Amino acid sequence: MNIRQENPVSTNTLQASTKVYYRHYTDVCKFQIVNKIAWTVVVCLFSGAVSFAQTQSDSLRVVLSKKDITPAQRVTALSMLAKATSITATDQAIQTGVQAVQLSYALPDAQYTAIAYAMLAQVYLQHDDISKAAQAVDSAVYYSGKTSSSLAKGVAWYRKSWIENVKGKSKEALASAQQSLKYLDAEGLTSWQSSVYYIIASIYANLEDGPLHKKYAQLSLQTALEKGDDDNLLCAYQSLGTYWQYNHLHHTNDRASLDSALYYNRLAMQTFLERKNSIVFHSTMAIVALNTADLFAQYFPATYRDTVFYYLDYAQRIGAETHHVEVVANCYGMKSDYEMAAGNYDNAAVLLQKGLAVVSADSAKNLATKMQFMAALASLAEKRGDYREALQYFKQHEQLYTDLYNEDKMNMTKELEAQYQAEKHVMALKALQQTAVLHKRLGYLYIGLTLASITAAFFVLRSFRFRLQLAEKAKNDAALLAQLQQQENKQLAMEKQEAELQALLKNEEAMRLLAEQQLMQERQDRLQKDLLAGTLQVEQKTELLQTLQKKITENKHDSSVLNQLSRIIDNDKRVDESLADNKVGLDDIHPDFFEKLRERSSNALSKLDLKHCSYIFLGLTNKEASQKLGVAPKSILMSRYRIKQKLGLGREEELDNYIRSLS
Repeated sequence: MNIRQENPVSTNTLQASTKVYYRHYTDVCKFQIVNKIAWTVVVCLFSGAVSFAQTQSDSLRVVLSKKDITPAQRVTALSMLAKATSITATDQAIQTGVQAVQLSYALPDAQYTAIAYAMLAQVYLQHDDISKAAQAVDSAVYYSGKTSSSLAKGVAWYRKSWIENVKGKSKEALASAQQSLKYLDAEGLTSWQSSVYYIIASIYANLEDGPLHKKYAQLSLQTALEKGDDDNLLCAYQSLGTYWQYNHLHHTNDRASLDSALYYNRLAMQTFLERKNSIVFHSTMAIVALNTADLFAQYFPATYRDTVFYYLDYAQRIGAETHHVEVVANCYGMKSDYEMAAGNYDNAAVLLQKGLAVVSADSAKNLATKMQFMAALASLAEKRGDYREALQYFKQHEQLYTDLYNEDKMNMTKELEAQYQAEKHVMALKALQQTAVLHKRLGYLYIGLTLASITAAFFVLRSFRFRLQLAEKAKNDAALLAQLQQQENKQLAMEKQEAELQALLKNEEAMRLLAEQQLMQERQDRLQKDLLAGTLQVEQKTELLQTLQKKITENKHDSSVLNQLSRIIDNDKRVDESLADNKVGLDDIHPDFFEKLRERSSNALSKLDLKHCSYIFLGLTNKEASQKLGVAPKSILMSRYRIKQKLGLGREEELDNYIRSLS
């Protein structure tokens, strides 16, 4: 089975040009640089020449239209068609890739399913669905474990390294790449090995390990030359150019490293021009041209402006042809940087708006790239003195940053869900395997049980007579046992009735004692209430007699006073009658009524206040209370106000309701 592979390209090649957009946003820039290599690997995988992909897809459709192709050939052709159309028709490519996977299930060898999943993962990532891409990679690895094909295993583990590198998991990606090389080395020399070496080189570039970056880039070049794969050769030149570019970035005095970077970039351009028709991924050339422009922009005088723009135009044209939005955006960014440096702010703004329009027109969200443009536009507006416009661009930048953060959280959630579903799928398959093993063991068990049953039947027939004899004896024993059991049940029933009777007697005794206690308590409460009522009446009488005695002494010869005293006596009789009528109400006063009043008022209530409270509890009106207390009705109102303050009642709390609640 011959499946053409795709070669990844490192996004670190865009580092120098990308920094234009983050000149004033260092933290975001650092984040962008750390993840560049992995993402350009993705970009290269998905960015083929559109014209070539169209020709390839037409050829594959012709193959699929034939009726004499085998199922394995159909699965392979569908997978390659999905890859070829993943740029121009992503949704259709997903359907084609899924169809290839479904058809592969019917094939006896799982290698076709493993590779079909590996190819489908690429299409999902082109659709910006990282979670499904990761799930497809997990499936590829799983099915590669069910085949003896070293190629299928090597491709599956290469894809695993690829997706881990996309996620920034360098350690895991290295381990998977090494595992892939083990299988591919067993298969023999293939073009896939050059791709794996390139992945490892990009990982070490991310880790800023220059020697290992160089080592694996050279291995990628050596393998590509031996195999004669033009795409891998172009990528290997680009990787070595990137290594020397980084080396010069850290050793600016080393002119040889700058010359080496330009040398490998020129080799890549020469290879592209000579073998353009055999190279699938033209986007690699766009990245090389962009890197070359960046080298001239950073390390050569301003007089090389035309050279810089020549390479930028070249990169922009190929980027547009291959739908490489990231390259086109960086070209506009670098051009605007030149215009901005020259003071041509209007031209710089136009270029940035064009770049932003290209990014916005893409089906992918490209939130990080849009953030770069918003930051650049905000900086440009600030230089032009238009602070309102700068603020608007900055607000859009902040909103994009929030959206990017939320998208990262969503992708993480989807990834966890995909991982859970994959693990669930694996567990289900393991359960099916265990069930099959269990069924096999049950078959052996059933055979053993059959043999044991035949042996047991022999002994059963032999002992049948003996069992009949035992049955008769058992029958007699059962009858005797039943009689004993019946007598025991009667004894237990009698003991139960006796226990219930004892419990009933104890319950009645407890109820009787409780009733006597309640009666004694009621009598005690009644005596206390009678004593309270009598005390109030005696105090009232005493005060009245004292008042009368004083009045008589002072006015022995004044008939009007005597008449007044007569009226007081009559009024007191009426009060006595009223007291008799209210005695039943007074009986309801709880014995600790006055004690609760003293506690609430912190013993601030006077004896007269307590009397007033008892009259309120008995339901006397203010007029009746004033007559009993011998004060004016207005004084009653003042007395109520003072009592309310001493009790600490709020303005909205009623004194009458509170006093009656103490019973």
